[in-house]
Amino acid sequence: MWISIDKNMTVPMLRQVYQAIRDQILTGELRAGYKLPSTRVLALQLNVSRNVILEAYEMLLAEGLAIARPGSGTYVAEGAVLPGYVSTPPVEMPEPAMNALCSNEQSTISFRTGLPALDLFPRKSWADLLQSVCKEAPDLALGYGDPAGELELRRELADYLVHTRGVKARPEHIVITSGAVQAIQLVTRLLLTVGDEVLVEEPTNEDLRRILSATGATLRSMPVDDLGMLTADLPQKGCPKLAYLTPSHQFPLGGILPIQRRIELIQYAARTGCLLLEDDYDSEFRYDGGPVHSLQSLDPERVLYVGTFSKILFPALRIGYIVLPPSRVADFIRLKQLADYQTASLEQIVLSRYIRKRLLHNHIHKMKKVYAKRRQVLINSLEQHFAGQYRVCGRAAGLHLVAEFQFLFREDLLNCLRSQNVFAVQLEGNRLLMGYGHLHESEIREGVRRIWNALQR
Repeated sequence: MWISIDKNMTVPMLRQVYQAIRDQILTGELRAGYKLPSTRVLALQLNVSRNVILEAYEMLLAEGLAIARPGSGTYVAEGAVLPGYVSTPPVEMPEPAMNALCSNEQSTISFRTGLPALDLFPRKSWADLLQSVCKEAPDLALGYGDPAGELELRRELADYLVHTRGVKARPEHIVITSGAVQAIQLVTRLLLTVGDEVLVEEPTNEDLRRILSATGATLRSMPVDDLGMLTADLPQKGCPKLAYLTPSHQFPLGGILPIQRRIELIQYAARTGCLLLEDDYDSEFRYDGGPVHSLQSLDPERVLYVGTFSKILFPALRIGYIVLPPSRVADFIRLKQLADYQTASLEQIVLSRYIRKRLLHNHIHKMKKVYAKRRQVLINSLEQHFAGQYRVCGRAAGLHLVAEFQFLFREDLLNCLRSQNVFAVQLEGNRLLMGYGHLHESEIREGVRRIWNALQR
């Protein structure tokens, strides 16, 4: 039996040997009943470890391509020929392309939004907690948990939210989700059907708009100003089913909805039966005072409150949550169970202890200072290059800001930015959306300089 392998390929030896024999069987080159060489003989022939041949044979046996006869050897199985089958060589990833991609990513300064300073996350304290949880957690924690989430975490969250955001919630009203996106997706499946009207801030997150549209609902754009949604423009005819808003830090313009408009929204919801979906995505980071109270605190029966740890800690954690009116909890949990049964349990336990030990509080306190400084560096850089030609929208909060310029952008602005190896999102009009949380101060200064170069062109 002839097998050709290439030790310079990135494809493992095991995969090359297995695929070579498999192809010869499927094409009929090796006929049924043919005795394969012993593992020792084939290993010597190919100059590879015998374990490689043993594992390759095991894969052939598991797939039914070969059969083992005790005391005799391994043979090609009956009925394993596929007429017309064409063998293909193993595919390897070209390393130069990967290196070029990494190099390109490193050279571009991206003012993307939603990304915290990952290099400043306290990995050691998190790793210590994770290690202790893995050692000490009961066996039940490794099995199927409560679809609503670990009770330990929901209790900590209820206490945390009432003290930091004024959220009125009992642990049984909180459901842990795989990020805020899943919470919003499940809410739309729970509440919306084709033709329902949904009020959405304009501008808003485009991914959110797509999630809402996927239900077949009709989206009605609600204008915003520097304070948030313009409640004076709430529709007086019809009965919207849901209103999505970000009252504590409007995305992307950054306004904080004043109490008068919040009261108008609550009264509107009571009058029309409309439910309010409050997305509180990054309000912990406010730089001219403490976080304002949630909209949910005014009416827990009509507001569904969504939060996440992606911006506070790190996005890969994939832990979000939703605080629901009591009447909606059971139906939401059923949908969560159908979606993925549960969010990872061990990470929930680690997070609950992270909160209980006040490590979360300390991390937020530290990062507020870091982000406030980076925000000021961004504003100083804008002032250096665009003095008198821009203004910053919204309040000092979150991980991004919107700069509104007093001159016209060219239609090919994004191409100009790309030519300078810098990225920023252009909003409608002469506005740039600029995330700064993940960028070092030197990167922020250099990024603004590149934007200035692009706009000069």
